[in-house]
Amino acid sequence: MKVMQFVGRATILLTGLILGCGDTPAPSTADKPKVKSDGAKPAAEESSTNAVAAKPKKQQFQPVQLGGDAGGTAGASGSSADKPKLTGEKRSRAVISALQPLQVLLGDWRWITNKEFGGSKKAAEDLKWVWDFQTDEAQPSLTAKSEAHPYFAQIWLTYLPDDERFQTTARAPDGQQRVFRGTWTEGGEPKEESDGKKVQHTFKMQLSQVSPSDGDQWQLVLSQLDNNQYLMNLTRRPATGKQYGPLDVVRQQRLGTSFAVADSDNPGPKCIISGGLGTMSVSYKGKSYPVCCSGCAAAFNDDPEKWLAKLAARDKAKKSADE
Repeated sequence: MKVMQFVGRATILLTGLILGCGDTPAPSTADKPKVKSDGAKPAAEESSTNAVAAKPKKQQFQPVQLGGDAGGTAGASGSSADKPKLTGEKRSRAVISALQPLQVLLGDWRWITNKEFGGSKKAAEDLKWVWDFQTDEAQPSLTAKSEAHPYFAQIWLTYLPDDERFQTTARAPDGQQRVFRGTWTEGGEPKEESDGKKVQHTFKMQLSQVSPSDGDQWQLVLSQLDNNQYLMNLTRRPATGKQYGPLDVVRQQRLGTSFAVADSDNPGPKCIISGGLGTMSVSYKGKSYPVCCSGCAAAFNDDPEKWLAKLAARDKAKKSADE
């Protein structure tokens, strides 16, 4: 069963990358830390003698840039140079389509670390996920904030059509930023795991750090479970090391129920921006329109005419295709 088919069933809900609808509008570009677009991959390992003698480079904190080519190259499916680059509305719709399996992450989540801080595990119920169409309309993302999370104060998850990979941009509480890229493991097929009591279907996405390319390097393995939980497995390789070691496992549990997916089992009103299930509405010139979260509502209210024109164009194209 493919990822898109799996999330389309109302009886099975995927779950919090580390995502109801949040109350915080998507931040402006100025509020976000741009990713260094140097296209470099992590440097090769130095010998143990040189590694001990070398001084770690100081980390550079830069603003978030969702698209671009912040380290890394095209995906394994082929060189991006062989394919035409998607731009504008075509790029935006391709990103939205690729993020549909993660649409159910919209909402409120409780999280708890496995690692102890000051003698106890850290936990909170402040993780909220919404769509972000305001930072870069051609490169939409799913974004979430947390005031208490020890690793990520804000995180953005998007898709790079040219590379055919997902990208996660994470800003730590101290301002440091890391950019990760990767994709689903097992080709997007669920893995059956059992604890002796029940069988769990797990989808996993593995992402490796591409920026900064110096200093310690992190990896993320995001495991979507079918019981409204999400695991973020963090591993780290020291700047002078060769092996990744465990850093933490952050378990996230949904608060309430997700109704973010609109499909044949749960058609409902579709969000006029993301295509997800409309759980709230916005109004313009006496008419109401469904949206799936406060992020989409904020984008619509910024420029209603633009989004209504996009909706009309999609409806016209669909009508022409059906004829």
